[in-house]
Amino acid sequence: MRCFNLVLKFASLFKLSLDKDLYYMKLIYLLAGLLLVQVQSVFAQKVELDSIKTNELTFVTIVGDRGKSIPGSGLYINKAKLEQLNQPNINNVLRVVPGVNIRDEEGFGLRPNIGLRGTPVNRSAKITLMEDGILMAPAPYSDPSAYYFPTFARMQGVEVLKGSSQIKYGPYTIGGAVNLISTAIPDSFSGFAQVSYGSFNTNQQRVWVGDSHQNFDYVFEVNRIASDGFKELTNGANTGFDRRDVMGKLRWHTREDAVVPQSVTLKFVNSSEEGNETYLGLTYQDYQANPRRRYAGTQRDILDMSHQHLSLTHSVRPAKGLVINTTGYYATTFRDWARANSFGGQGINAILNNPSAQMTAYQIMTGQANGAVDYQSAARTYFSKGLQWNAAYGFSTEKIYHTIQVGIRLHADQADRFATRSTYAMTDGTMILTNAGVKGNQENQLRDAQSLAAYLNYDVQFDKLKISPGFRVEKIDFQFQNFGNADNARLGTALRSAENGLSIFLPGIGFTYDVNQDLNLFAGVHRGFSPPGMPSVSSTTGQAKVETSVNYELGYRFEKEGFSSSLTGFLNNYDNILGSDNISGGGAGTGDMFNAGNAKIQGIEFSLSYDLLHTKGQENKVRLPVSIAYTYTSAKFQDTFVNGGGDWGSGQINRGDFIPFITPQLISGIIGFESGRFNANLIARYTGETRVKPGQGEVIYPSDIVAFSDVNALREFLIMDLSANYRVKGGLTAFSTVNNLTNSKAIVANLPQGYRPNLPLSLNLGLKLQF
Repeated sequence: MRCFNLVLKFASLFKLSLDKDLYYMKLIYLLAGLLLVQVQSVFAQKVELDSIKTNELTFVTIVGDRGKSIPGSGLYINKAKLEQLNQPNINNVLRVVPGVNIRDEEGFGLRPNIGLRGTPVNRSAKITLMEDGILMAPAPYSDPSAYYFPTFARMQGVEVLKGSSQIKYGPYTIGGAVNLISTAIPDSFSGFAQVSYGSFNTNQQRVWVGDSHQNFDYVFEVNRIASDGFKELTNGANTGFDRRDVMGKLRWHTREDAVVPQSVTLKFVNSSEEGNETYLGLTYQDYQANPRRRYAGTQRDILDMSHQHLSLTHSVRPAKGLVINTTGYYATTFRDWARANSFGGQGINAILNNPSAQMTAYQIMTGQANGAVDYQSAARTYFSKGLQWNAAYGFSTEKIYHTIQVGIRLHADQADRFATRSTYAMTDGTMILTNAGVKGNQENQLRDAQSLAAYLNYDVQFDKLKISPGFRVEKIDFQFQNFGNADNARLGTALRSAENGLSIFLPGIGFTYDVNQDLNLFAGVHRGFSPPGMPSVSSTTGQAKVETSVNYELGYRFEKEGFSSSLTGFLNNYDNILGSDNISGGGAGTGDMFNAGNAKIQGIEFSLSYDLLHTKGQENKVRLPVSIAYTYTSAKFQDTFVNGGGDWGSGQINRGDFIPFITPQLISGIIGFESGRFNANLIARYTGETRVKPGQGEVIYPSDIVAFSDVNALREFLIMDLSANYRVKGGLTAFSTVNNLTNSKAIVANLPQGYRPNLPLSLNLGLKLQF
């Protein structure tokens, strides 16, 4: 009776809304609770399970090799697969995962735009991003746009988690989470070295070395990747980048036979990048003439970025079946993306929309005429720090297996925006500084956020059924200070400030059922959440509300004799879906968030893989693996409203309009060949027609006779890559990659400002040495 009362008390916490989705959620949760009570009453308790081990990856991985047992959609791309693909561009890797939507920007994947299950892709701001289980966005609460993204070339694994399991990995719990796994400390002395060179002077050098001793382990890694860039300035200047990383892990641990096994791990990362990158794309006519062109007005555009991360993790197993991890972390990121803002007094979007009507401004932009160039240095300094504590306890009561996971995180972050507007003169195709401007005369703000997050997850398995109820709570406080563009000393003479706070309870439950050793069914429902961003002191639409949704999924996983497949159906019912106003998303750049009422995003995710040469009961020397991933997504607004701008534009949006930048049809396929020392993979990635403006009528593609602002869709395109590896001798391997095998010149994006190409046909050759 006590257990029954506890279940009823717990279920009463769900009285948060009269929404029918939450009603069904409450009912499912209550029935599951009653089932647990009945099952547990049959068996006497007897603790005998000790399946949790204290090691570096205990809380670093969120999926790992448990993909078949988690109550939701999870995929782990391991080290072996990444070594076959030889892709430093995370976009090209994540596109083989169903449910992932990506918008390319600069062609190298340095600042990915990732969405999961229909979340907005812009700057990956609506998904939870982690490295080794720690939040990695520069300021995930106060300013979540991920202008810094870790160098993917130094990762040994990537995990994508969707569904009810993701409530442990907030704050963004609607679409899903991406966790990058950095080079692990090896079990014995070993190392790795890689050099490569390719088209556009693209080159990479990577070295790591590590060892494990009786009580002390370590790994150190240095990585550099650089390119001259594939875009073409008339003055022949570099349009590429130079990124460098140093990473290290130092670990002290007790002996394996210690009474209380424990370890302390110190990790540090230092990263820097100088990128000759721009926000400005091309008009349609210029794109058709040469998609690799860059306008003369972008010759001074440059991104200066640096990132430092430090974390200290203590892991301990104080009792049988119990492991506890405590991590303190601190990170700083500086980012200054300086770029042309207007030409001849005309905004860039106005020029792109009608170059003929803005001919003088267009000619200044292209260096054909002399005139003023308004230039903005968008300096931002980010701070992020926190303390997170996680514990997992596994035990059994006769035939019932239990795992309880609990976590708490105290986190604070800040974004210091200090943008400066200056003036250049375009003179005979060269930009000459005429007015440096006063620091902070364009943007002078502080954005602060503090959060307390906690979760509880309980897995209970009886025979073939596992039930996984859980919940997450978030308490967040926001503070916004706008000092004004004339107070660069921040004396507060024109200070406008605002505060906002929220608390939210996010329940979820998942089920898995093993039909047999080959077939696994899973289902889940959870309440998703996205924070509303900074309180605004200038918005005409008022303070944005919390974005919530009730998310459902149902699917299966099957694996037998070289064949595997999975199918998942999902439905996300949104309340107060959030849009944003950022230049990178096509807006004015205020950073304001705004709500658009109800929305429904639903779809299907399917994957299949099979070795065409598989022989039952034998291990073939030659393999011919093939795999397919398919995603269908329908994303529509459910209310009629007048939008205030930003990434959904302005004007009336009607019920049933498609939500832009969410591609309905995504398909990827891989054909591989593996034989002894040699392997090769041909990857094809199809991106279907994509709406870039809300609507439901006729699609309007870019053309010579259509204004930039009238275009509402981009055509589908197909990109193919080829990767091959040949083990020369021992640990020495030669490799090559061919990106964009067919040299597709399709328009892959119309943001931030103008049409943008993918990386053209390019070849990369290299050597890898494992020792």
